[in-house]
Amino acid sequence: MAPTGTHSMDGGAARRPLLQIAPMLDVSYKDFRQFMRILSRRSQIWTEMVVDNTLRFSQKEGRRLDGFLDFGDNEHPIVCQLGGSDPQGLAEAAQIVEGWGYDEINLNVGCPSDRVCCKGEFGASLMTRPELVRDCVHAMSRAVQVPITVKTRLGVDDLDSPEFTSSFVSTVAQGGCKHFVMHARKAWLKGLSPAQNRNVPPLHYDRVARLCREFPDLSFSINGGIVSLEHARGILDAAPPNLLGVMLGRAATSNPCMLWDVDRYMYGEAQNPLGVAPTRRSVVEAYSQYLEEAHPPDEQAADRGGKTHLALKPILGLLAGCPGNRGFRQTLEIAQRDKQRRREGPAALLRHALQAVEQLSAGALD
Repeated sequence: MAPTGTHSMDGGAARRPLLQIAPMLDVSYKDFRQFMRILSRRSQIWTEMVVDNTLRFSQKEGRRLDGFLDFGDNEHPIVCQLGGSDPQGLAEAAQIVEGWGYDEINLNVGCPSDRVCCKGEFGASLMTRPELVRDCVHAMSRAVQVPITVKTRLGVDDLDSPEFTSSFVSTVAQGGCKHFVMHARKAWLKGLSPAQNRNVPPLHYDRVARLCREFPDLSFSINGGIVSLEHARGILDAAPPNLLGVMLGRAATSNPCMLWDVDRYMYGEAQNPLGVAPTRRSVVEAYSQYLEEAHPPDEQAADRGGKTHLALKPILGLLAGCPGNRGFRQTLEIAQRDKQRRREGPAALLRHALQAVEQLSAGALD
């Protein structure tokens, strides 16, 4: 069922510090977001990118939208990222998203995946058409009350000079965008895979700081290569005050437990959701409880191994850098291939893997 009402922070205005969990294809689905909420109540979490036409046509055809837009009440503050390049289509999709109660809507102008930019003319390829991005933002802003933001990069292909980036931001801001999430790299649309685009183009944090100084009436977040909370806080402390946020992406999947101190360390809360001294065991217990409710044992689950895999995927980095990590991941992988075990539900599979870890590496969870 669609949530009702909106929960925009400060009536839609973001505040510093803002720790954001990036939108990631095949990652930022509901199970992952619920796992993030176990670790932090204050961080801002994002959906996977949703294509505007997917929402529009599904609604017109009377199909359910919960597979694309459903989220839990505990997921606020939450941002829905849209992909598209038609102003009217994006405006209609934004109205649909707003109706589901999202706090903010973001336009994807940064993803270099060929699943995005080459087949539908959106994502990073839109950087070559700043006036169109401006018009998209303008149409979306007029259609809804929640903030419209833009996630983008420093440039695309050979259009990557500081002057180009400044001109792009200036043009898009004319459409009503007040907050830009800047991946501090350029994107190569041809010749690099999405994974390579996350690592090969060099980072230029200084250029994001330059944008902050050049556009004091706008606010920014920075994304790219941020590996820890200390790294995130250091960037904010050294940046102009209108750099409001730091966005973490793959670091949140490869080592999620580093996020269990976000609410205290970044937001000044007295304690984190799992208490003053969280452990990997407490993380597992909380996520197992969620899995029992969201994915109870199912006699038909033997034929839906993919669903079990998605439910367990968020916690694969639980023991990153710890003894027992390899055994934990291998045990989970083997258990998921067992049809009989899949019938028991993902919570049972997770507990089975933890038993194996405790036998191999006593104390790894505590």
